[in-house]
Amino acid sequence: MWTPLIEHEDLESLLNDKGLAQIGDNLVNLCYSIAKSIVLHEAMGVKVRDSVLARAIRSTKVYDYMTGRCDVGCAGDAYEAIMAWLWMKEKVTIESLIQHLIPLLEIDSTTSRKREGEVAAAAFQSLLETHMKKLPHPRTS
Repeated sequence: MWTPLIEHEDLESLLNDKGLAQIGDNLVNLCYSIAKSIVLHEAMGVKVRDSVLARAIRSTKVYDYMTGRCDVGCAGDAYEAIMAWLWMKEKVTIESLIQHLIPLLEIDSTTSRKREGEVAAAAFQSLLETHMKKLPHPRTS
């Protein structure tokens, strides 16, 4: 159905897909909101900061394939594009993403914003590392 939206010959083109990043932004926020709601036993909608996703992707080998200068927004967009691609290619489900995050979110209602960001970045790093083998191969030079 959405095959034309997710055709990427290599990892680099996926990392730079701004349209997928926009879809992924919603997906990441949904999964994190549900996981956090389950952990804290209270329904909430939250926005995952680009700095959290940037920290997560920069801690993986995927970041080595990002081209040129890449600020926090660029790195966050790349992470979101990856998650949208994985979901749209049916390599992950929303439920599996949420289930991966839940046990890693060692937070409670007293956790500071800074600490939550650190915990969330580690959780998103783990999520990406778990699925890296499913990504397109990097460009061969």
